[in-house]
Amino acid sequence: MRKNIAEEYLETIHYLTKGGERAKTKDIAKVMNIKPPSVSEMLLKLKDNGYIDYKPYVGVSLTEKGKLEALQMERKHQLLETFLVDLLGVDVREAHDEACEMEHSVSDSTLSRICSFLGHPRFCPDDHPITKGECCEDGDVSVPLTELKEGDSGVIKIVCVEKGTKDYLISLGFLPDALLSIKKRLPSNSFLVRIKGSEIAIGKDIAEKIFVRKASA
Repeated sequence: MRKNIAEEYLETIHYLTKGGERAKTKDIAKVMNIKPPSVSEMLLKLKDNGYIDYKPYVGVSLTEKGKLEALQMERKHQLLETFLVDLLGVDVREAHDEACEMEHSVSDSTLSRICSFLGHPRFCPDDHPITKGECCEDGDVSVPLTELKEGDSGVIKIVCVEKGTKDYLISLGFLPDALLSIKKRLPSNSFLVRIKGSEIAIGKDIAEKIFVRKASA
């Protein structure tokens, strides 16, 4: 049983069972674009390896072992996607396809390094929450800029906005590892931020997408 194929099946089953229902063979076949007989054959292999609970004509659900594997694959995909989009400027759709290929080869230890480098982001470019890993418990997790108080400082780790807005923010100095501080919370629900020697007002909708690692007092 090829590891990457098994992982694709577990991811698909995880996606189809998020609502609590069992996944049907025909639905897995449709999502993965694979013929139903081939799906049934693979499901039997996954069942024999303890990843799923499979009952023909009833459906499939993940075992605890299968769920842990699926969640780790989802986490890999989201972090790789975040790295590609927010650090390298890759288009979101292209990043999704690239992450689908890369997630099967990146090791857990390398993924932890990527997560730490990104500042343990909470959300991926699709605004879906990223499952925390062990490295997130040990490290300083990045927080949205909106969580800083007046006078607080932080180091930018990642900026999760669309490309046009990101390019504008970059021109103002909002770059990874740049130090900024909150000068004032404005009545208009925006923030006066000091960065690179300038004071810039940004709205809450943008501030909540800028993740920083809070600087020590």
